[in-house]
Amino acid sequence: MRSFLGGLFKHKVPYIYTDQRYQVKKLLKAQFARSKTIFLLYLDIKNMSEIEAKFGFQEAGHILFQLESVLLDASHSVLRGEADLIAIQKLWGDDFAVYLGWEGPYKDEIMKDICLDLKREVEDKINRRVTYPNINPIEIHIGYARIDSDDLVTEMYTSVKYASQMAKFGIMSEEFKNVELFNRILDTEDIHMVAQPIVSLKTSALLGWESLLRGPEGSAFYSPGNLFASAEKTGRGFQLESLCRRKSINNLKYLDSYHKLFINLDARSIDDPFLLRGEIFKQMGRYGLSPRNIVFEITERHAIKNFDSFREIIQEYRKKGYLIAVDDAGAGYSSLEAIAEIYPDYIKLDMALIRNVDVDPIKQALLETFVKFANKVKCKIIAEGIETESELETLINLGVDYGQGFILGRPKKEFLPIREETEQFIKLLNRNNKTSDEEYTNKVGHILSSTICVTKDTLVREVYHIFEQNNKIDSLVIVNDKEPIGLIKRSEIYQILGGQYGIPLYYEKSISQIMNKSPLIVDKRTNIDEVAKLAMERPTFHLYDVIIITENGKYLGIVSVQSLLDMLAKVQLEMAAVSNPLTGLPGNIRIEKEISKRLNNKQDFSVIYCDLDKFKFFNDQYGFEIGDEIILRTAKMLATANRVIGDKQGFVGHIGGDDFIIITEPGYAREYGDYIMEHFYFQFKGGEGLINLIDQETLSISLACINCLPGRYNTPLQVSEMAAKVKKTAKQINGISFVRG
Repeated sequence: MRSFLGGLFKHKVPYIYTDQRYQVKKLLKAQFARSKTIFLLYLDIKNMSEIEAKFGFQEAGHILFQLESVLLDASHSVLRGEADLIAIQKLWGDDFAVYLGWEGPYKDEIMKDICLDLKREVEDKINRRVTYPNINPIEIHIGYARIDSDDLVTEMYTSVKYASQMAKFGIMSEEFKNVELFNRILDTEDIHMVAQPIVSLKTSALLGWESLLRGPEGSAFYSPGNLFASAEKTGRGFQLESLCRRKSINNLKYLDSYHKLFINLDARSIDDPFLLRGEIFKQMGRYGLSPRNIVFEITERHAIKNFDSFREIIQEYRKKGYLIAVDDAGAGYSSLEAIAEIYPDYIKLDMALIRNVDVDPIKQALLETFVKFANKVKCKIIAEGIETESELETLINLGVDYGQGFILGRPKKEFLPIREETEQFIKLLNRNNKTSDEEYTNKVGHILSSTICVTKDTLVREVYHIFEQNNKIDSLVIVNDKEPIGLIKRSEIYQILGGQYGIPLYYEKSISQIMNKSPLIVDKRTNIDEVAKLAMERPTFHLYDVIIITENGKYLGIVSVQSLLDMLAKVQLEMAAVSNPLTGLPGNIRIEKEISKRLNNKQDFSVIYCDLDKFKFFNDQYGFEIGDEIILRTAKMLATANRVIGDKQGFVGHIGGDDFIIITEPGYAREYGDYIMEHFYFQFKGGEGLINLIDQETLSISLACINCLPGRYNTPLQVSEMAAKVKKTAKQINGISFVRG
């Protein structure tokens, strides 16, 4: 080999080196001095490892020797004066680099033609020399790259890498054209970031935006998925990630001090020095921002392999003031592990968990678990990929903190707020939910879920396919202009079509032919216990059908018998927990909630404080058993007053001991007073042990009434204090009294 190289050098022709990069570098510098453009052509033998395995190292070495011996002649034959052959370098194994000098303008098409000609020439020459039996024709990979003169050592390395990628994919393949375009996009930084709003699902306030990658518009690389896939193929993932972060940081100027910018941070590139250096903090300072305006989303395109070092780096970010989110939670085990390890400020739920959550009880149960977990560990949930109002409504009902998705706002170059109609929708749902939580927790509308609706003209065939494509749905509602008129269950349609003549008789008929035309339909404000009673009164074969829930006669959702019974048990337990154990009337917790609700809603209402006079003396004189009987009868009388007077908003509660409260509309207050004064003594007649014991001299009741005009009181405590003052006046009057404050 040495004499061969020496002979080449003597005649001033290109060299083949084993590893003499210094001499190649010297030759390239000389060409740059002549203002020539330099290209590197990369070659290797396709499936060389397979050849070694089949024929052994000795035969493989012979093939490699033949490649070395034909490469120089083949290069001269192909170039024919179009380019100067500078050097041929053996890189390692079966990898070679051919360096060409080009004078004047050039085109990629010409270089591709040279590569293809050289590939054919080398393959032709080497296959003439390699004649082993049973060996397939030797094939050559080839690719090329341009070398710039700025940093020759680095350029030689990156050019080999780029050219080898071209060789691997195939110089004329569609795949390489994409790789070539991707590299051009990355080299010219031809990407931009768009912003998608993240919104509070409780107040509709804007939390901030997520910064999302987009490529050149109109190209195959507009989608971030294609960009990251190509970055993975070409080994330029960190470079793409870093470019995205720098472009995102440049958008801080559009941020207010109370908004946040969510930036994706791949687990493998989390130790990016740029994010911890001083320059980024100077940039924040210029815009009056701090690291707490930035939330790094730890994405899981690649699993976290070393949690110890990962945790240390996360701590460095926290020390600087950055916030942390775990992205794609619910998409796999690794994201749950990340949550357990890094204690994020936000958990972003993967859109796969959000899609069709409105009709999927399993997903709803998972979301409830995430919400409860987040509340316990003091972090916030963000649901990604919300696209429909039904999904949005379900997430709000489940207590999810924040949302992101097309229905809230599409990714845009501008930092835009939430859509106005969606903002109003969120506010309306939360107002309704507040009423539902405080006033209608025992109403069936509180537990509804959704299903798919079809019209009565929908074919049985179409309904069958809906069930086949949605295995989580067991019932469909048939509607006419949003008014429910029927129900069909999965089991029913399978049973009908599975019969001997089911398909020919019904497959192409409308669903109205076989639907249940008399399903149980109730308004959302119907009491759960009443709905349970109606459900259990149905015929046996419809006993476990879902109940259809309406609002103003229009379809709103469905409730399963199982969820109905579960909620009924829950309501009964909750009622017992917040009710007075002696009388069963609402206790202090529910009393306070009732007053708070009316104050918050700016309602005009009255409070009547009811206190038995001389009760302690009477209780001591005749014993606790008689005392309890008096309290029970008083409670029953007050509940009867509420029912007889007909105040639909009336509320009777038992504060404790001999103290009761009535909350009513102002126009009914006097009626309550009159009823109680008229019936107070009558209630004790006919009771064993009570006859002739109670009269005006031994027991009476004081009623203190105050009006709560909107804005007069801000808290239940203020109402209570005023009622106590008026009660003091009432108790100074002998016998039954009714005093307004």
